[in-house]
Amino acid sequence: MIPDKEKLHIFSAGAVAPPIKKCAEHYKAKFGTEFEFRVGKAEILIEEIAESKKGDLLTCGSEYILDDAQLKGLVLKETRKSLGFRRSAILVQAGNPKKIKSISDLTKEGIKIGISVSGCLLGVWDDIASKSGLTDRIRRNITDYADGCGEVMSLINQKKVDAIFGWDAFKKLWMKTMDVVELPKDLEVYRSTAIGIIAFSKHKELARKFIDFLVSERGKKIYKEYGWYHTN
Repeated sequence: MIPDKEKLHIFSAGAVAPPIKKCAEHYKAKFGTEFEFRVGKAEILIEEIAESKKGDLLTCGSEYILDDAQLKGLVLKETRKSLGFRRSAILVQAGNPKKIKSISDLTKEGIKIGISVSGCLLGVWDDIASKSGLTDRIRRNITDYADGCGEVMSLINQKKVDAIFGWDAFKKLWMKTMDVVELPKDLEVYRSTAIGIIAFSKHKELARKFIDFLVSERGKKIYKEYGWYHTN
């Protein structure tokens, strides 16, 4: 049995889990550390941490979610790090059957749009639409409201909508069911994927060492493979 002191319990939002799990595989191979993951919606994870008062690391798809956890006394501010950022994009069904090529195409009659009303994509459609000056015209075509990244992407996978507002990194997770329509630079929204040590962690030093690996060149390379960007 692996000693508990050599095991990290990580709470991870669903859409950011693949790269950190891959990093954990590399870290375990090099240092022998074991990992246990609890993957789910960020809001639910935060509730679980507050109730159980257990866990070592929390990673989510935006800084504001970590802000919430920090203000609730669940994450230590001084341990928080950005693991890279994602760019917003319009995501459409594979083959782009409605021939959506730009933000203005989302205003056409008959186009069905899906948005997320929770998680890391909360409010992203508003940010983009406001920059383009098309808020009212886009809103009238919003037909479906999803509870987080996984659900909003399922709207495309199940062909319930023609387009969603999401992250271009999704193409690494759902390559066969969607295409990406890039936004011009002046309309893009960036959000940082963040991680922090849980206040109740009994393995804070081990958690710090793993974060150091995540922000190392090796860790950045893995995140880049999953569609994340870095400024340095």
